Amino acid sequence: MSIFRRLNKPSVWFAFLGLTLLALHFWWQPSHMKQLGAELLHRYSLTMSFDAANEDIVTRTYLPLTNDRQEVINETLQSGTLEFTNDESLIGRQGIWTGFSTTPIRYNAIISSREQKYDIDPELDIPTDYPPHLKRWLEPTEFIQVNDPRILELWMNIQPKERKLLATLEAIHDYTYNEIEGAPFKGTTDAITTMILKRASCNGKSRLFAALARLNGIPTRLVGGVILETTKKKTSHQWVEAYIQGHWVPFDPLNDYFAHIPHHYLELYIDDQALFSHTRNINFDYLFDIRREHIAAPLLRFDNDEGAFFNAASLLAKLGIENKTAGIFLLFPLVALLISFARNILGIKTFGIFMPMLVSAACIYTGFWMGLGGFIGVLMTAWLGQIFFERHKLLKIPRLAAIITLNTMLFIAIFMVLGEQTPLQMGMMTLFPVVIISFIAERLSNMSQDNNWRELFITAFGSIIMISVCYLAFSSITLQSFFALYPESLLLVMAAQIFIGQWTGLRISEYMRFKKINTQNNTLGINKRNREYVYKLNERKLLQLAIDKIETKKVLLQEGVPVPQTLDMCDSFRDLDSFVEHLEDFKSFVVKPNRGSQGNGILVIVDNDEGTFITASGKHLSLMDIRYHVSEIITGNFAQDGAPDTAYIEPLLIEHHRISEIADLGLSDIRVILCNQKIISCMLRVPTKLSEGKANLHQGAIGLSVDIESGKTTKCSFKGKELEHHPDSGAELIGHQVPFWNKIKEIAQNSQKAIPLGYIGVDICIDEKLGPMVLEVNGRPGLEIQNVQHKGFSGEMETARDLI
Repeated sequence: MSIFRRLNKPSVWFAFLGLTLLALHFWWQPSHMKQLGAELLHRYSLTMSFDAANEDIVTRTYLPLTNDRQEVINETLQSGTLEFTNDESLIGRQGIWTGFSTTPIRYNAIISSREQKYDIDPELDIPTDYPPHLKRWLEPTEFIQVNDPRILELWMNIQPKERKLLATLEAIHDYTYNEIEGAPFKGTTDAITTMILKRASCNGKSRLFAALARLNGIPTRLVGGVILETTKKKTSHQWVEAYIQGHWVPFDPLNDYFAHIPHHYLELYIDDQALFSHTRNINFDYLFDIRREHIAAPLLRFDNDEGAFFNAASLLAKLGIENKTAGIFLLFPLVALLISFARNILGIKTFGIFMPMLVSAACIYTGFWMGLGGFIGVLMTAWLGQIFFERHKLLKIPRLAAIITLNTMLFIAIFMVLGEQTPLQMGMMTLFPVVIISFIAERLSNMSQDNNWRELFITAFGSIIMISVCYLAFSSITLQSFFALYPESLLLVMAAQIFIGQWTGLRISEYMRFKKINTQNNTLGINKRNREYVYKLNERKLLQLAIDKIETKKVLLQEGVPVPQTLDMCDSFRDLDSFVEHLEDFKSFVVKPNRGSQGNGILVIVDNDEGTFITASGKHLSLMDIRYHVSEIITGNFAQDGAPDTAYIEPLLIEHHRISEIADLGLSDIRVILCNQKIISCMLRVPTKLSEGKANLHQGAIGLSVDIESGKTTKCSFKGKELEHHPDSGAELIGHQVPFWNKIKEIAQNSQKAIPLGYIGVDICIDEKLGPMVLEVNGRPGLEIQNVQHKGFSGEMETARDLI
């Protein structure tokens, strides 16, 4: 029965189904495994610009075509209002644009090409007769002067001893490569000029090669094209092909390729042609932009694939989704799994849960370093903008909108500087302000204002690590190919995601966080807290009630649990002015956000000196400063869910003298952890100057463990260190008796009865006159109390949970 229970889990069923389908796929189409590799392709882009001067123009150029050595994939054309004609012939494929337009012509294609090598039999004779259609490649032309006596004289000087085909071609190639110096292209150079100057570019060398070959009865033609190398350039290339036993065999006398054409040679036309022709006096210009890329073959080759049914990329291609975008889309679930693993297993912190995935996806288009630099640049701009606009008291939503505008202006300035040289992919970086600012700007500002630099560094470092990991996954050719060919593997990803979601072990980071108490094997981690206690014992509606502090106080009061009085509240800007004016009536008070957490947004005013309000940390604020703070609360800047919130006022409680004698820097509180009415752990949180009077451990307060039975402080934790004296007051911390201890325990248990969360944290303060009162309850109390107590309480929680 226990085995059946272990197998009767969603993760097991998803894994079983995924493995079964994968096994069937491997058996049915084993050839797919051979397609998991990368294919080297070239992105070929040609831009032609001109000044039409209000006249119709004609522009022609040869475009790539598909043949037995090269393939044109994903071809696109942008030509504005010009009419385009595609003219294919034996010479090549010529694009013709006619009409009026001032918009540049942009042609883009992905090119797949392969290397070709030929072995020529050294005993092969030069044929004496050829079919009629080859005779034209033996005749002289204006620039290939076959019958010029100087060509014959040159040949007599360089001819080999025996008149074999291979020896003849080797003699011609050696002369044109070794004896003719290479030179940049400076216009048309014929064969005779090349011979005389002994210096020429590719077209002069090729014409001399053709003249000598035709002189010896070998049909030879020029081929024009472009060398595909990652660069922007204006140079094209020419080489020759000789007809040998039914094949046109390539030779390049400039780059020393004999009977060999490398994979990065793109053929555009045949014969001695001009690559471009156009209407005169239009300031015609052009630019080749070529980039070499490795692309997963299954993202491109699926049209004629017998297994196209299994190729998920083919479905996306039918929707017009580009192959690179399709690869990213298919890997989103896997990358999300990596993030889940990093956060729930490793415990890596990042700015936003899935922010690294979004940034790394954009980096695929921009390049990793440019994308990472853009991310950091936007982050810094957001941070500085946040500081600037906050000083000018802008509200949250307009402030975020202003920061997005600031980043947009920054990118416009960058594009203006770069001009037309701006890569299309860099446009992806303009998504960064929208994607990132809403996740990061506020949190980054809050961390810096709270001087929480260690947490800021850890989170920033974790974000960069996860961006890098996600980028590696997105850019993996093997992974792209695998998920395109085997989409059923997503079931395995789903199984792993469910398994991680059900895993309750300690995170790797928690082994470091609780290293002093892990030897007890009793530490409760976040995963187990959430799954075994928060999800199982705490109803969602009660969790929402615990977040709403005003409603919580109402419920507690109805059950006779003492809470601080609510003096006033404000949930709209319509009532903001009257609410703020009401504050002038109070000598001291506390302003709180209704749905805040971790002490964020709480403003403690200890004195009102004729309109100058003094905070617990000694800062002097005006009424306008407080008005701005209240407006931030209303807009939801401190709310846990970011939704509009309510600001409310409570009287400033006078701390009991037995507690204030430790440090009179703010209101201390007692955190009591309960599970099913059983008190699990307790601590006293004492403010410091670092925490600015707030009893919050994350902001620098001191945690004192309290013995459940006696109510005495036994141990102390401050920023991971043990202390015996308060760092500001110097008062002893150990051995203090918490007053009203039995009543405090009773109040905590009554609070859980009033708000029946199975797992709850109750925060209680002790007023000098009013005694113990509940400040708030927490449906997801933190676990740092284990470090304060110097012991875990996982076992105690299990025992209390099983009491039901």
